[in-house]
Amino acid sequence: MPVLIRTDAFRYTVRSVPWLAPVLAALLATLIVAMRHGHDAALPLQGVSIALASGAGYALDDPAFEIFATSPRTLMRRRLERLAVVEPPIVLLWIALLVWQGTAGSEETWALIAMFAGLLGLSVGIAGAASRRSRGQGGIAVAPTLFIALVLSTVLTPRWRPLPLGDIPGGWSPIYQRWATACVVGLLVFLVSSRDLASRRA
Repeated sequence: MPVLIRTDAFRYTVRSVPWLAPVLAALLATLIVAMRHGHDAALPLQGVSIALASGAGYALDDPAFEIFATSPRTLMRRRLERLAVVEPPIVLLWIALLVWQGTAGSEETWALIAMFAGLLGLSVGIAGAASRRSRGQGGIAVAPTLFIALVLSTVLTPRWRPLPLGDIPGGWSPIYQRWATACVVGLLVFLVSSRDLASRRA
């Protein structure tokens, strides 16, 4: 019986996810690699990472946000279930596109992995915070917020760019570290925004 309940919950979660945006992001990412296949790997795979991370933010869009606001199932649990449905196929697609496109070496591969992880973390954090203030519809805020953050980062000198899209002083290690920091910051924002206010004691 518990297994049936979990299966039903998983099926309902899959049905409640707004799949249009993640699917469009996946098609765009595939098109980017198809058009740029055989060229420099970094630029198209950066575009792929931005597109897929933007689509992943819609995983937290919940049309029943207000209905389940006082549900015994916590907001964190509901959000984690939605992420467990949407994130794995997005990550698998990114890996497939990375293998298809290829990279210039292991250092570039790890830099792209760090970037994708950082963008995913940020997308989850942005969507989590925005959903809390927009009745469960925060996915639309992810793409413009990521775009603005990346543009503002490129305005700074390479030494101080928090979200580097190219070379910065110090070689590869600072690139890994800064994107890892972005991932951690995004996940922390997600955790804070997923507090279930309805479950607090009076």
